[in-house]
Amino acid sequence: MAGEKLIRFYRTKLSNYNLIYSFMMTNICFFGLLMVLFIALPLAFGLAFGMNGLWFGLLVYAILFLLCYYIVIVRKARKILWKSYRLREFKKLHMLKLCLLRNYLAKNGFATSEELATLQKVVEEDHVFGTKNFTIKNIATLLVVLIMAALGAVFILEASPEGHRIFVAGLLALLVVCIAVVLRVVGYVISHFTDAKKRKARALAQDIQELSASYIMERNTTYQPYREMELIIANNDILKEIIDGKAIF
Repeated sequence: MAGEKLIRFYRTKLSNYNLIYSFMMTNICFFGLLMVLFIALPLAFGLAFGMNGLWFGLLVYAILFLLCYYIVIVRKARKILWKSYRLREFKKLHMLKLCLLRNYLAKNGFATSEELATLQKVVEEDHVFGTKNFTIKNIATLLVVLIMAALGAVFILEASPEGHRIFVAGLLALLVVCIAVVLRVVGYVISHFTDAKKRKARALAQDIQELSASYIMERNTTYQPYREMELIIANNDILKEIIDGKAIF
């Protein structure tokens, strides 16, 4: 597939995991173990006070989850951002990623807006194919719902008394809507894992477009949006290693 190596680079080297969370695996493991242990709270409340106690225990668990996530994960990530890259905000991390991608592409022969526009078309061609597959999947889901609705209508309406047909028809329509919603949610959950590469390809195409615009901006003005990030990369050996890769295709 065209651009496969570039998409793989974008998914791995420029991921939040590689830039931040790989340096805090002990914190992530501790957080996961803590959340497993905290499951005992709703179970204990449920056994002691019944269903009301279970809901209260789940509420306490959710509060502890958010609190521990902030203390163990978010605060540690912010410390790593500052210690490793001298960045105080997560928003600037995206700018750093763009600058890394910009340098990586420049080293591999894409250093102008015209060359990036060509590369963007290559990445978007794969995304168009993925969009067509997604449309076919939606049509198949709709077809299944319609078939189930038709079969249900024939069976239930013929078996029901004349006076109950309007009520049964309304109930059937509500059931069809519920089935459609459930199938759509299941489809989104499945596609979240199966279509991860397509989402990254779409995000990559958008970032390449932004980089192409930055070259045009630099050519026509004195503004350089990546000057701060260039200094950060120049003083960081880990970031310099990220952009040393060769041969995208």
